[in-house]
Amino acid sequence: TTGSASAIKTFKNTELGETWVEDGEAPDWQQLLERREDYRIGTVPHGGLLLVGGADVQKDRIEVSVWAFGRGKEAWLIEHRVLMGDTARDPVWVQLRGVLAETWTHACGAQLPLARFAIDTGFATQEAYAFVRACRDPRVMAVKGVARGAALIGTPTAVDVSIGGKKLRRGLKLYAVTVGIAKQELYNHLRKQASVAEDGTTLVYPPGYIHLPKIDAEFLQQLCAEQLVTRRDRNGYPKREWQKLRERNEAIDIFAYCRAAAAAAGLDRFEERHWRELERSLGLPPPEAPMPMSDPPTNGATD
Repeated sequence: TTGSASAIKTFKNTELGETWVEDGEAPDWQQLLERREDYRIGTVPHGGLLLVGGADVQKDRIEVSVWAFGRGKEAWLIEHRVLMGDTARDPVWVQLRGVLAETWTHACGAQLPLARFAIDTGFATQEAYAFVRACRDPRVMAVKGVARGAALIGTPTAVDVSIGGKKLRRGLKLYAVTVGIAKQELYNHLRKQASVAEDGTTLVYPPGYIHLPKIDAEFLQQLCAEQLVTRRDRNGYPKREWQKLRERNEAIDIFAYCRAAAAAAGLDRFEERHWRELERSLGLPPPEAPMPMSDPPTNGATD
């Protein structure tokens, strides 16, 4: 019997009360290991034009990823760093401040600063707030991951309120990030494959393709560390939620913060003129238009 996926799913959820994993939700990290590319960790390849960072704060460390985005939301992992230190004390935050001051070398030779940086405030909340306040850097945004939301980034809420209950005009704003939206997009994009052009050698990458340098296997396992499951709530309604497949999942969480940082920088609204502007600021010529696959009709006819 073929037993459609949805029928099996319904049976499992209602009769057996089990959770149901969507077909192949988590990408295979070993396949990602095989398709890593040769660009140097810490450098930005040609198509990467919008550089963003994200940080996950733990008890004994702050983990930072830097991602670059380009046309069609194509993305490149630039690097991942672990800053060791007790997050209740200053030194590790000083290291993080140093990261914000850095620039990254683009393939064209220009230096690229971070356009936005999102820092998770779920752990060591007061220290994270204090860091964002002290930065006085408009690129730095305080974020908090939430399970449900209609948009990737919610309307910011004011954290700093004066004694009279008034919101401070220049106070700290906290952005809710619906991490599931970013994770779903990441997994859809990680499944995309490069194709070979007509010349038989040039690789053509689809929109949204995720490029990875020779990063270690641990990072890739963290990037694939969760799966989306459907379970029934107490009233029998299906509820989708993200479940960890392994303990360490910082890489996928930080990707969600970086994706939110890119959204805050305008990624989802970018048109060709925005990419051209970023290219001009790097001194890059416009990309060559791809050759048409076949001659267009000359008589003005359309398909």
